[in-house]
Amino acid sequence: MKFEEILLALIARAPCSGYDLGRWLATEGQFLRANADQSQIYKTLNRLLKNGHIEFTVEEREGAPDAKVYRLTSSGAEHLTRVTESQYVPPARWQEPDFTARLTCLVPLNPPTVLSLIETEVAFRKDQIRRFRNRDRAVRPEPGRFTIDVEFMTELLNSTHTFNAAEADTWVAWLEAQHRKWTEYLDEKAGHSAAPATE
Repeated sequence: MKFEEILLALIARAPCSGYDLGRWLATEGQFLRANADQSQIYKTLNRLLKNGHIEFTVEEREGAPDAKVYRLTSSGAEHLTRVTESQYVPPARWQEPDFTARLTCLVPLNPPTVLSLIETEVAFRKDQIRRFRNRDRAVRPEPGRFTIDVEFMTELLNSTHTFNAAEADTWVAWLEAQHRKWTEYLDEKAGHSAAPATE
């Protein structure tokens, strides 16, 4: 997700100031992207204003400077809807934050998209596991290249692989559990909305 889309999604949740956005990015947001300084936030907000995706009102704050409070426009809402429906392309490393950013920022705006998002991530990670889990990890250095024992280096690589393989399996299991929960939740919501009104 682009930085501007993260800011738009946060503003869609609730109107907020640039300071509010900076505070969120310094806490929750640090797990989704590298920290952004206030100047970057305000530059991005100005770009969103020029594009017509947000607007603001000035609110007086007791004991503090007046604040611009930003709100989503209909154009911004349409843009975010298109983003929620855009194709998710998993990065090679599952630790990259794009998936989590989409899950936490975009899914609340368009919940049905969560199933295809999770399905894409699961399919990609399972294919990675199939292709790379049993790869040849033997160490074959040229004579004189290593200053440590080959056996020690091999053990280190195997230990790292074992740890990462367990982490990947845990990630896939968590994703599959989330898919089941979301399926139940969306089915229940659909059932409620389809139920006839009673007097």
